[in-house]
Amino acid sequence: MKQGKLNTQDNITLKLRTLIFFNWIAIIGQSLAVFVSYSIIEVDFNLVATISLIFLLLLLNIFLTLRFPITKALNFNEITFYLLFDLLQLISLLYLTGGLTNPFCILILVPIVISSTYLDLKRTILICAASIISLSILLFFYMPISSNLINFNSDSFSREEIFSIWGALIITLIFMSAYCYRTASESRKAGEALRETQMALSNEEKVSALMSLTAAAVHELGTPLSTISVVSKELVGNVKKNDVNYDDLQLIQTQVKRCADILKRLRTTKFVRDSDEFLNEFTFTSLINEILEDYSNEKIEVSINADEIFSENNITFSRVPEVIQSLSNIIDNAFKYAKNKIVINLKYAEKYIIVEIIDDGNGFSPEIYALLGEPYVRRSIDKEDKGLGLGLFISKNLLSKLYGDIEFLNYKPNGACVRIFLNKKELNIK
Repeated sequence: MKQGKLNTQDNITLKLRTLIFFNWIAIIGQSLAVFVSYSIIEVDFNLVATISLIFLLLLLNIFLTLRFPITKALNFNEITFYLLFDLLQLISLLYLTGGLTNPFCILILVPIVISSTYLDLKRTILICAASIISLSILLFFYMPISSNLINFNSDSFSREEIFSIWGALIITLIFMSAYCYRTASESRKAGEALRETQMALSNEEKVSALMSLTAAAVHELGTPLSTISVVSKELVGNVKKNDVNYDDLQLIQTQVKRCADILKRLRTTKFVRDSDEFLNEFTFTSLINEILEDYSNEKIEVSINADEIFSENNITFSRVPEVIQSLSNIIDNAFKYAKNKIVINLKYAEKYIIVEIIDDGNGFSPEIYALLGEPYVRRSIDKEDKGLGLGLFISKNLLSKLYGDIEFLNYKPNGACVRIFLNKKELNIK
């Protein structure tokens, strides 16, 4: 099952209003901290320069609010610029107010959390590097602050103490960026794969509905068409050839025959021939054979082995899109990696119908074996080939809706086996 390349940029959900909202909180918080520090705690620092930096952030927020709609979805570059500006403004404030001796230096982690959550790896590394460089500059360059009221002075911090603060911030920064990026990345992949799952299931349901509608139309049109044919023959028999209506009746009869031929062809096609089963019920063997018809030109031998109980009891089930799509994905992957042969086993168990799909390929490679069923696991170095990971992920999620399961095995010396467990109760099989 081929899928297009995942584009994380398409999944951006960060709105401009979110960043503007947080910056308003930052403006209020910074203003309140400056007021309390200068007026109440009597901390000595450059008040004019500090207020100017807060005012600069205020102007940016006002400009963005008036210039763009607040519902605007930001792209990677816009988010990066916004975060770099916030980082620069915060570092400048810390430079004026004691550097790393200022307890608010912990706020430098905020841009890192946002970037690692919403941006790609390249831009996240850029924000992280900018933060580390900024902290390193503050390690050596900052304007000391002091307060006689609370007996605080930046100069009282030893070089070792400041270095310890720097080290703690750097370690926390790197850990949080890696943790948030990995978590967000997995979430985005899972979300994309779930959307693909829903799309695949929706397509299968549409095909089922179309096939049922076509089959019903063929059956329903048969009776009135036969009636028209009989009546037209009687009319032709009662009219002489020189009658003005004779040619018209002949034309009607010809067109009726043409319609009958069209319906006959439709009845003999796979599309409608199988629709009787879709309208009612069909067997597991017929379902697998239907899927295999798409691979009739493949130079791979396929054998189907079923327990005798399937034929003895004529075990059937109603068409279930989740089962159709899951089996199609697994069989498609088997054809991709099989060398000469594929074996499909149908087994009847107490609670499950077990379908084993075995190919004689190289098997699942050790590096991805533990991750099978997760989205976008690649077995090939070809970046365009994402069929294995996404196909298996979709199948696993679809089967879980029916309280089924899927298992992956390696056969020695070669070969892979995918074992599917279909819950009989959910399929109304006794």
